[in-house]
Amino acid sequence: MKLLLPLLCSTVLMHASYTKMLHYYDKGEYLEAIKEAKKSFSEYDNPKLHLLWAKSAQKLGHIIEAMGAYERVMILAPENQEASKALSSIYKSTHREGLSVNPYEIPSRGVWRTKADLSIGYDTNVNANPGGDALDEYYGVVGNSGPLSSGFLRFIGDIGYTYHFNDSKKGWFIQSGLNIYNQSNFSAHFYDFLMGTITLATGYTGKNYTFYLPFNYNNIDYLDRNLMQRYQFLPRVIIPVFNGSYLDINANYTKREYRKEGDKHNDSNSKGVGAGIYFPIQSSLAHLNLNYEKRTSENDLSNQFIDADFITFDAGLKHSFNSSLYVDIAYTYRYGDYEDDIGSPLLPSLITRVDKFNEIDLKFAYLPEKNMELYLRNTYANNRSNYIPTEYNKNIFMFGMTLSY
Repeated sequence: MKLLLPLLCSTVLMHASYTKMLHYYDKGEYLEAIKEAKKSFSEYDNPKLHLLWAKSAQKLGHIIEAMGAYERVMILAPENQEASKALSSIYKSTHREGLSVNPYEIPSRGVWRTKADLSIGYDTNVNANPGGDALDEYYGVVGNSGPLSSGFLRFIGDIGYTYHFNDSKKGWFIQSGLNIYNQSNFSAHFYDFLMGTITLATGYTGKNYTFYLPFNYNNIDYLDRNLMQRYQFLPRVIIPVFNGSYLDINANYTKREYRKEGDKHNDSNSKGVGAGIYFPIQSSLAHLNLNYEKRTSENDLSNQFIDADFITFDAGLKHSFNSSLYVDIAYTYRYGDYEDDIGSPLLPSLITRVDKFNEIDLKFAYLPEKNMELYLRNTYANNRSNYIPTEYNKNIFMFGMTLSY
C-alpha cells in the first residue's frame, strides 16, 4: 500500500497539466492552454499534450507553432491520424516546397500533384545590361546599347506523381514530374525564355530522415535559339532536428551541353555541396542555406569566364498572418571567383574576375480558396563585378495567380 500510493499520486500529477490545458481549451482560452503546455516539462512525453498545444496554436492562427507541435505528436505517436492530416494540410498551405517530402505523412499509395502559375510583370533590365556608356568605355567603341525594359507574361506549369510502395518495401517511394517555364516579353522577344524539365526520382523515408535522389533533364530556349540541354543529379537528406526544425544536406552535379556548334566552347559541368536549416519562429518559417559549387569547362578551347568557384548564401522568412495571408521575404548573396582576367584589347589587365551578386525578393500572397493563391511580388537584383560588361541593376514587378491540386 505504501508503494502503491506514491505511484497513484505520480500518475495523477503527470496528467494534471493536460487536464488544465483541456479546461482552458474547452473555454476557448487557447493562449492559456499553450502557456500551461510550455511549463509542463514533466509531461512532454505525452502526445495528447502536444496535440492540444497544436490545436490551440492553430485556433490562434499561429500556424508554424502548430506545425512544430503536430510534428512532436508524430514523433511520439506515428499512428495518430488527426495530427498526420493536420500536418499535411499545414505543409501545403505554408508552401514548403523545399520540404515537400513529408516524413510524417501517412500517404495513399499513389499521389498526383499539379500546379499552374500565371503572372504579368515588368522587368526594368531584361538584358542585364550595365549601360551603354559603361560598355563604350570598356570596349572603346561608341554606340553600345543600354538596358532594355519590357513587360512580360510568365507561365509555370508543373505536374508530378509520387508512388509509395507496399508494406514489404515500406518507406520507399518513386516520383516523376514535368515542368514548363515560359516567359514571353512584350517588347524584347530576343530575351524570351522557355525551359522544359523532366524529373525522375526515388527516395526513402525512415523514422527520422528522408533520403531523396532526383535526376533532372531540361532543355532551354533562350537568345532566339535552342540554346542548351542540362542534366542534373541532386541528392539530398532531410532530417528533423528539434521543435519543428529541419536540416537539409545536399549535393549537386550539373552537366551543360550547348546545342549549336558555335556555342560548344561553353560546355561545362558543376559539382557542389550545401546545407541548410528550416526552423519555425512563432507564425513564421525561416531558413538559412550555404552552398559551394565548382564549375569547369568541358573543352580545352573554352570560352572565357567558365571555370569558376561560387559560394551562395540565402536566407528567408515566411510569415503567416493567418491561414489565408502571408508574406515571404528572401535574400541571396553569391560570390563568384573566376579564373580568367578582366582585360580587353583596349584595357589590358591581369586581375581575375570577381562577381558579387545580391538579390532581395518580396512576396505578398492571399489565398481566397484552399487551392488558389493571388500574389504581388518584387525582385531587386544587382551584380557588382570588376568585369564591367557583367555589372547591372534590375527590378522585376509581378502580379500573379497560382492554382494547385
